[in-house]
Amino acid sequence: MHLHSWAILATAALAAAAPAAADTTAVRFATFNASLNRDAAGQLLADLANPAGASLADPTGRRILQAHNVAEILQRVDADVLLVNEFDFDLAGTAGASSLAMPLGYASQAAQRFQDNFLSAAHGNAVRGSTAALQYAYRYTPNTNTGLASGYDLNNNGVVAGGDDAWGFGNYAGQYGMTIYSKYEIVGVRSFQTFKWKDMPGNLLTNDPVAGGNNLYNFYSADETANLRLSSKNHVDVTVRINGQDVHFLTAHPTPPTFDGAEDRNGKRNHDEIRFWADYVSGADYLYDDQGGTGGLAAGAKFVIAGDYNADPLDGDSFKGIVGGQAYNAIGQLLNHPLVNTGVTPSSAGGTAAAGYPSNNGSANASHLGDPSQDTADFSDSAPGNLRVDYVLPSANLAIHGAGVFWPVDPDTGVANNTGDLFDLVGTFRNPSLYANLASSDHKAVWVDVSIPAVPEPGNWALMVGGLALLGVAARGRASGLPGH
Repeated sequence: MHLHSWAILATAALAAAAPAAADTTAVRFATFNASLNRDAAGQLLADLANPAGASLADPTGRRILQAHNVAEILQRVDADVLLVNEFDFDLAGTAGASSLAMPLGYASQAAQRFQDNFLSAAHGNAVRGSTAALQYAYRYTPNTNTGLASGYDLNNNGVVAGGDDAWGFGNYAGQYGMTIYSKYEIVGVRSFQTFKWKDMPGNLLTNDPVAGGNNLYNFYSADETANLRLSSKNHVDVTVRINGQDVHFLTAHPTPPTFDGAEDRNGKRNHDEIRFWADYVSGADYLYDDQGGTGGLAAGAKFVIAGDYNADPLDGDSFKGIVGGQAYNAIGQLLNHPLVNTGVTPSSAGGTAAAGYPSNNGSANASHLGDPSQDTADFSDSAPGNLRVDYVLPSANLAIHGAGVFWPVDPDTGVANNTGDLFDLVGTFRNPSLYANLASSDHKAVWVDVSIPAVPEPGNWALMVGGLALLGVAARGRASGLPGH
């Protein structure tokens, strides 16, 4: 066979094996702290079982209306892989939580009802247009530390009782949990609910740089220090298979760095909860999960970090760390991580507009350093003001081609938010006629679009190897001056 024939065959084999450009899949990852937590255990289950009960006439109707608004927002975002924070946990329809790791494939009854009765139903109106049903074939609901009694007086008030003394704050077991929805198959889960804070090297529990009584090692008893869990809810690696590739969806909801005392126990815990993923994606070997596994991600793994991290890059009450003599807010541990892609920051015109809306009781926004278009939460204008606290952060080996925050602009701040326009789904910070004073949540849905290239099938790999071999034969023939036979 002549040399050029070998080359033609080899090139054909390589072309057949290589994935075409069309094999790259655009995937939208999103997070939404949807405030689907309720004041009492079992309320969310009851609300989601009664989608027709939405109204403004009574508290129950207002809660159900809020769930419909959340569903419509999610339909408009139309994420492929979604984390919902503040979604009360139940075990097969029984409200509550425990330290039991949920197996692959577990979804709570509340997660099922939200899919069947809310996400699967069209929403919208003539003013803002209608939405289509949103279907997720795969779900996972991890257990949570929130409201789970620790047996310790963790706030040092002399009484062992209430949400402050739970492993993670919650007025009942399971409040403020989370759930994951995916259009792609979930092929693996790792949870870290019971990982102990003290087992993180250099942690702020046993290595608090603050001197005196506000040092956490002095604030907590030796027994508390030995047993405190790091995750206020859970840290969960949900592995989804997309285009033949595994992408690790790293989900969490660290505690707010507030609601404590001068010891700043929540601020320091928030810092180390954020640090957990920074160490995990770096492959730290000290980590252990609830399933009996150890270590972090393998080198080169693809991941997307998502959730409400309760930490703004510049503003708010985050614990300040020091790197190279420079102070940083806690979220800087992820935003400045070399394995994290921060090339595109989700933003909205609504965030910019909201910073200048008529104040709801203060002027905190006026002193902020951050870009308001990147804010993701509408908090009290007295303190802390609107902040960027919700994140979707892909790995550096994933290309970003789009991002956004669902925060429409109010078309008329002089009228009530009941005209049917898009802004009515988010509203303003305080509206006493709505559940929890908000149309949906004080947080906004955030998404990032990434490209996931296809992995060649095993048969294609064989073709590619064969093609390379043929090219090698052709090259050797040319180098030796021999004709191809």
